[in-house]
Amino acid sequence: MDLLTFNQFAVLLWKNFTLKRRQFFNLMLEILAALVFPLMLLLFRSVVTITAIGPYNFTSQPISTLPSFLKNAEEWKLVYVPSNVDVLKDITENVKRNLNISIQVQGFSSETEFEKHIKHDFDSEKVLAAIVFDYDFKNSSDPLPLQVKYRLRFSGIERTVLWPDRQGWKTSLLFPNFPSGGPRNPSYQDGGSPGYIREGFLAVQHALDKAIMLYHDSSAKETLFDGISIFVQRYPYPAHPQDRLFLLTGDFLPLMFILMFAPTVLSIMRFIVWEKESRLKEYQLTIGLKNWMIWTAYLFTFLLFYIFIICSICVLFFAKAIFLYSDYSFIFVFLVCYAIASTFFCFLVSTFFNRASLVASAGSFLYFASFFPFNTITENYGQITLTRKVAACLSPNIALALGIKLLVKLELKRKTNLEDKLIFKYMLGMLLFDAFFYGLVTWYVENVFPGQYGMPQPWYFFLMVSSNTTTSHPISPIPSPSNH
Repeated sequence: MDLLTFNQFAVLLWKNFTLKRRQFFNLMLEILAALVFPLMLLLFRSVVTITAIGPYNFTSQPISTLPSFLKNAEEWKLVYVPSNVDVLKDITENVKRNLNISIQVQGFSSETEFEKHIKHDFDSEKVLAAIVFDYDFKNSSDPLPLQVKYRLRFSGIERTVLWPDRQGWKTSLLFPNFPSGGPRNPSYQDGGSPGYIREGFLAVQHALDKAIMLYHDSSAKETLFDGISIFVQRYPYPAHPQDRLFLLTGDFLPLMFILMFAPTVLSIMRFIVWEKESRLKEYQLTIGLKNWMIWTAYLFTFLLFYIFIICSICVLFFAKAIFLYSDYSFIFVFLVCYAIASTFFCFLVSTFFNRASLVASAGSFLYFASFFPFNTITENYGQITLTRKVAACLSPNIALALGIKLLVKLELKRKTNLEDKLIFKYMLGMLLFDAFFYGLVTWYVENVFPGQYGMPQPWYFFLMVSSNTTTSHPISPIPSPSNH
């Protein structure tokens, strides 16, 4: 960079800061609006304490426990599939004897026939469980193989609770979508939902395994089962801290950060479009300033303002230890990456408008609309793939919200879901990619659609050998720009 270019760039920075200083009142409102939510968190921290919860100890539960709704067992059915094999009926009758209840035994020729019965027959709700043997039996007299593969099919919705979870047993998940900070369902000695004990799953499974073992070796009854009762017991859980601040505000914290930076984002859009509307930018180009220099001066100006706000937020958070287990230097870097991406987002939006009053309303809509998909991602977090989560981070607001959500999870000491591969590395990378992508699109749009006073380039200008990416401007008298 030669001395002339450096001096021109310094003058542009001086111009930007001077215009900002002339709007001192609005500048102070932007800063206060950005700090109001951190101040609210400081207030909550002063009145909300961190308490120790636990330890937890759980009593043992017999696996032979039958569901509470089996008061009249003779009205219920135990189904087996397929029904054309004699040994399977004998096995199921032995399961009934092992359960020690007078339940009916009914067979179906195929799993499809059983499903038709469940869907269309009125008395199908009285089916306790279905035992589906997964083996290709050739004849009705075939013996049971040594390696038995079977499935137990219970009602899709729990029948022992008043308000069951409509998602059922959730067998597609190895871990909860939102792991808790302590033991899962601490008030339930049997582990709670989905109720493998209270729904009778373990009782039927144990009775079936026992029947299969006795089929292959009837002498095992005396050595294995006589006088033996099997119990299951939850692991104890140690005492752990519980931060009520994030329990109260954790769900709203991503939105707080979005609202925190909203005044700054809208101010950037208004500033750029105002210069375009007042023809100040055209005046600068006419006197010999380069277009890239003007955009770089914008970036430096707004990024310095962003960094001042981010430093103030980190200082306030550090003063009262809002985040107890997170490194504030990392939070600073994360927010700076968001600042860079959101600044380029503002650059892109500003290229589509020529009036500052219009960009204020349209920019507000675009800014908050880019955050709306976050609710859908949160509600279906476990079902959304890593690729789709990362793709959603094409919106800087989504990347910021997911990062804050992950911070809250770490502050609450919630266990990491091994199925969730989303980490800060991806969000930081996507924020930097967003900045590059928005910057590239801004460069293209401004050249092809330069506005009212510019000379548009052809849409394929970047493919032209003698392409000049600097926007041409008509030689016409330009009045002096009005004061901002």
